[in-house]
Amino acid sequence: MPRQHSRALTKTRLQFYNSGVDIAYGLPFHTCPAPAYLLDGSSLGELAATAEKAGFSAVHLTDHPAPSQPWRTTGGHDGVDPFVGLAFAAAATTRLRLLTYLVVLPYRNPFHLAKLVASLDALSGGRVELGLGAGYHKAEFRALGVDWDERNALFDEALAVLRKAWTGRPVTHEGLHFTARDTVVTPPCTPPLWFGGNSRLTLRRVVENRAGWLPLPNPRATASHLRSPAMESIADFAALLDTARAHAAAVGAPPPSRVMYPLPDGDPAVHVDLARRAAEAGATSLVVNGQGRTLREATEWIDRYATTVLERLS
Repeated sequence: MPRQHSRALTKTRLQFYNSGVDIAYGLPFHTCPAPAYLLDGSSLGELAATAEKAGFSAVHLTDHPAPSQPWRTTGGHDGVDPFVGLAFAAAATTRLRLLTYLVVLPYRNPFHLAKLVASLDALSGGRVELGLGAGYHKAEFRALGVDWDERNALFDEALAVLRKAWTGRPVTHEGLHFTARDTVVTPPCTPPLWFGGNSRLTLRRVVENRAGWLPLPNPRATASHLRSPAMESIADFAALLDTARAHAAAVGAPPPSRVMYPLPDGDPAVHVDLARRAAEAGATSLVVNGQGRTLREATEWIDRYATTVLERLS
């Protein structure tokens, strides 16, 4: 199936496909432990199929392969490997894009990641959209044997290697921690890239690499601890986007053309107004976390969201 490409959006209408709005659905992995139904492949596939039928444009999963217990018990969440989970979602759907929101790039050897992405993209008919971040959970870096202080250098190196590897041509690269000689990754692919985070460095990367931007909700109470600018309102979002636009003007690059605004948890009734305001501020798509402690609750939530939000925005 050919990949579908984004069209220009008006300021008050978020449109990606020929019909329906561009809102990504986050599978409801919000707790520790995760609800048991989400660890069943058929249930995960059913949720993805329900989201596709309802009009969601994408499904997303995040990446925490080795979280610490203190993190889990102070606001963290359990989940499944994003590529395994998205493979089940892909098998149950035909149109739904498969988004990582997001994969921590320094955790993974870029050739290994290139193969994972290329495989899922080919088997899903070109539906992968790869959201990447530098990471923030120090204990997870230690558990995986990755140097926290090298995370930005590892991010930039891995990004360069990924792009070479996805050409399908031999790659030779002397890395910080690996050596490649005529290494080949197949099949070739060109997945859209998104970079997640609120820092100036992330915004510069978005602009300079022509990537999409995935801002991360970040309350002011945790902003200094995470060493990342706060983002808890559309005003915060607009200010960060202005920073990216200013950098684009300074380096002679186009401003970000793909920007995803994260809708807050809670009452979906407010999402219609928020979606329109986010679009006016520069968002081209949206993302929302699904809810539900059981499969029935989760599918009923999707159906209500379709009526309350998706149908009113389409």
